[in-house]
Amino acid sequence: MLLVDDHRQVLDTVSAMLSGDFNVVGTATEGAEAVETAQQVKPDVIVLDVNMPGLDGFQTCRALGSSGLAGTPIVFLSMHNADEIVGEAFRCGGRGYVLKTRVGNDLASVLDHALNGRVFVPSLSSLLQLATGTVHAMQMHDDVKSFVDQLAAFFDLALRRGDATYVIATREIREGIGDRLRARGWDVGGSSGHKRYLAVDAEDALNRFMRNGLPDPDRLAELALELDQYRRAVCDGPDSRLTVFGNMVMALHAGGNTRAMGALERDWNRVTRGLPILTLCGYG
Repeated sequence: MLLVDDHRQVLDTVSAMLSGDFNVVGTATEGAEAVETAQQVKPDVIVLDVNMPGLDGFQTCRALGSSGLAGTPIVFLSMHNADEIVGEAFRCGGRGYVLKTRVGNDLASVLDHALNGRVFVPSLSSLLQLATGTVHAMQMHDDVKSFVDQLAAFFDLALRRGDATYVIATREIREGIGDRLRARGWDVGGSSGHKRYLAVDAEDALNRFMRNGLPDPDRLAELALELDQYRRAVCDGPDSRLTVFGNMVMALHAGGNTRAMGALERDWNRVTRGLPILTLCGYG
């Protein structure tokens, strides 16, 4: 891992914080140095500050891509959470965006997700605005009520833009999203509900494709195909998208099946590759 920040104290603090889980192969305090160091040490992942003198983080990210390191995941650090700043981070190639106030809580986990092909954003509205093609994102939360409020706003935006939507979640999450969407004027829930909104129970979904404690790749592929067929059936136009939220990993975590959690994330990446599906996984 390469750490880039113009404050040496931040570099030292983050290095110490991550030393038990990651090998810090280099540090840099400005953009040009970061590009040069990255070319030398070939890091698996880069943690990059946004605000720096000379080349800022976004310019550095683009320079890294132009220097043959476009495939290296980059996770941004910043004090700013405005959607336009977060959006620029992902437009220039970032895989994650962590607020500096949340470094101790989020950074190690976000790095793991970035290395496994997933993205992390600090706000769901910025994710919905950015996503194109196949996107597999994750969002961590502490307070369920606040998280459900965010999810309801997220699905309200998805429905307004014409997406097909699908919720695979525990009862508390499903009912919370449904109640809030109905308060926003959406007819969701029941057999006569909105045709572009479906919600199913997380345990029921797991029972469909879990075999011997692990996801069955063929059954998971069947589910992905059915979801894409659902998208085609209910949406207008070939450029439509399916927006999915799931917290099945939390049901697996509650049962102590951490091996299945990782397998499910990896297999879902594979079976949805190339499909216009935005998947958001909730971790709490």
